[in-house]
Amino acid sequence: MAKDRQYPSYFTCVAEILSNAQTPLSVESLISRIAKHRPIGSGARSAVYQAVGKLYQAIPVGPGQFGWLSCLLKDQLFRHPLARNEIRKGTLLLDELEHAVFFPGFFQNHRPDSRLISVALMGGPTLRAHAEIERGTWALRLGPAFAEWVDQAGGTTEDDLLIQVKDAVGGEYVMRLQPKESRQEGLIRGRNVALSRAAEAIVGRDRKSRAAMPVWELAGALIGQGVYSDEVPPDDMHLVLHEYSTLRLLEDGGYTADGQNDGAEGAAPHGRESAPKAEEPPQNRYGFWMGNWEGGGLDQFIHGNGHAGLPSLEWGRGESASEDSEGDTCEAYQAYLSELEESAPENSPLSHMEFHLLEAELEMLVNLEHEFGNLMPEQERRKIELADRLFIDPDYLLGGDWDQDDHGDVPFWNN
Repeated sequence: MAKDRQYPSYFTCVAEILSNAQTPLSVESLISRIAKHRPIGSGARSAVYQAVGKLYQAIPVGPGQFGWLSCLLKDQLFRHPLARNEIRKGTLLLDELEHAVFFPGFFQNHRPDSRLISVALMGGPTLRAHAEIERGTWALRLGPAFAEWVDQAGGTTEDDLLIQVKDAVGGEYVMRLQPKESRQEGLIRGRNVALSRAAEAIVGRDRKSRAAMPVWELAGALIGQGVYSDEVPPDDMHLVLHEYSTLRLLEDGGYTADGQNDGAEGAAPHGRESAPKAEEPPQNRYGFWMGNWEGGGLDQFIHGNGHAGLPSLEWGRGESASEDSEGDTCEAYQAYLSELEESAPENSPLSHMEFHLLEAELEMLVNLEHEFGNLMPEQERRKIELADRLFIDPDYLLGGDWDQDDHGDVPFWNN
């Protein structure tokens, strides 16, 4: 118990280090910096990958490289199609991408961010804005001054609002109007194609055990890939993916690659043949339903209950391994395979299901120790065996596990 109080968890260390880093860091750099704050063991690499998987703002920018969303957003540019009610009310309705742009910390636990941000309107005033809920949709409240600025500039619903991030950490943004006549259609079309290809690659590489990639995770990954770093931003994300990509938007699940989950109900249409008109964006322009969530968290693992039927700790692969599909995997399991290949390549790996069953047993023992202050000798031995087998530092399991957060009453993004 004293050990838990003395050293920060991997979760805490990774969050602090990445959020204070001006540039992305490799896993090796993270481990070397973590070593300055706490002891590290053989499971450090796996613990770092698991911490990254639980931190929404820890965004992959390359193989084994991660940046912090608030830092990555600096100078990126986004396009928002203006709607009539937005101009009249001075309120911008936000999809998941824009919500992440203005409030990067929201998607860690899906709880409202009360911070005020500064929005400089080009040729107009600088406003203080906050998030609110408009007709069940998250929105950015800019007020009458915004509506007056658009009116004085002659803005219409055919124009775009360009949003530039000056400092997401400090909450500083710049907005300017781009008339329809000023749109560089050829360049924008090229940016749309680039966005759709990047999204297809990201969803295709998603190795987590789930039917689809949540929209907010895809949005963060697109930001990490620099899709919005060009001086000509693409069109609205949902509209682009609907018109240009082969991805499908599942009503309650996020985006999935074409050809997967065939027959799933609620899949959005896609392809140029069924592209929506400009004034008729996809039904999910402002996101998808979240009412069915029951605190599953951002990185849902498979958890079992510890009992005598769990795999033994004999080295070797269980019979159930053959039942795993090639795509049934996740970052934690990949980290385990990497550690095993590096430290004990002669041993056969656990299957994906076996790994998570044993991980659940280890987590149960760690929680018992945390609650009662100690374990029985045979439980302590089992904990150590599991930790060594899975390359997981038990201390990590005590720190910052946001997967179990109760999201409470989360507003819908749907209009």
